[in-house]
Amino acid sequence: MTPEQENQLFQSIGQIQATQAAILKEVTDIKTDLTKRVDSIEVRVEKVEEKVTHNRIKIATLGGGAGLIVAMAAEVLKLGGGA
Repeated sequence: MTPEQENQLFQSIGQIQATQAAILKEVTDIKTDLTKRVDSIEVRVEKVEEKVTHNRIKIATLGGGAGLIVAMAAEVLKLGGGA
């Protein structure tokens, strides 16, 4: 191998290493970005879950209150109907 060919070989190896380093950095940046996005989505999902749970509690409370009113009305009708 001539000195010129050796020089070209080492330059090519250097370029390949630089390309690999650039690709690795890009992959790392993409992974970091995806992690941030996933974390953001998880926070949103948690907020939605909290709201849904809160709404379910409200609905259950309203449903329970309505059920109590219906039961009371039935008792009043029973008492009124038997007298």
